[in-house]
Amino acid sequence: MTATRSLRRNWKGYAFLLPVFAVLATFKYVPFFNALLMSFYEWNGANVRKFIGLDNFTALFHDKTFYVSLKNMLVFTGAGVIIQLTVPLLAAVLVFHVRNRRLQNAFKLWFVVPLVIPAIVIYLTWQWLLAGDYGVVNELLELLGLESWTHAWLGESKTAIWSVIFVNFPWIGGITFLLYLAGLMGISSELFEVAKLDGMNAWQRFIRLELPLVRSQMKLILVLTIIQQIQSFENILVLTNGGPGQSTMTPALYLYIQGFSYSKMGYASAIGLVLFLLLLVLTWANNRFIKNTETID
Repeated sequence: MTATRSLRRNWKGYAFLLPVFAVLATFKYVPFFNALLMSFYEWNGANVRKFIGLDNFTALFHDKTFYVSLKNMLVFTGAGVIIQLTVPLLAAVLVFHVRNRRLQNAFKLWFVVPLVIPAIVIYLTWQWLLAGDYGVVNELLELLGLESWTHAWLGESKTAIWSVIFVNFPWIGGITFLLYLAGLMGISSELFEVAKLDGMNAWQRFIRLELPLVRSQMKLILVLTIIQQIQSFENILVLTNGGPGQSTMTPALYLYIQGFSYSKMGYASAIGLVLFLLLLVLTWANNRFIKNTETID
């Protein structure tokens, strides 16, 4: 009765939400449930549609390429988590403590401006920087007399995965930077005054005050980073296309290749379902075992 009464009282507000849910259903939920269904079919995305039960999953769990892609994904995800929980936080702390307000605003602007640059442009730029024959990195090494250090960074199995990780150096993304900065700005100024009176230096203040009070932001960024790293494939598609060999192949890229290069849409749907379950478990674990911001009295 309470829900019905609330619906009658606020029906105009709920009516404004209907277009939102319609768009979500059309472009999110319907494709998801369709992919869930098609994971049990041999389907080419068009006219071939044959029910095969769990055969796609059986083939997937015997697919050596899939296991290689999972290993690479763990490397990318681990590196991404370490980077996003450290470098942007350090940058946010440094900018937060800049006393000159104009200079602080200038730093904020410099970190946010790259958000308007399309990601594909950034990846193509890094592809040029890391190119083997004419890349800027190799040219710079040669100018410094370090010819022995030059490599086909994206073309050698030993360096490709680390070169992809190095892309976007110094790794200060605008969104993560702003999330950390917002958390720092939400800390009461009285706490900083108390820390100053207690004689805390910058490191002690960071460890005892700032770090505990941005834990909620770190938890959110951890979830977003894991989701982004597991789902992302466009950077690897542009930079290496999963090569050389399978040294940079990831499950998301493997899904794309199976679905759109080999027209194995049912098999690709099975890969997508496995990734969805993996993300679901990791997100649950993060919410279950990682604490939010501590309360400091």
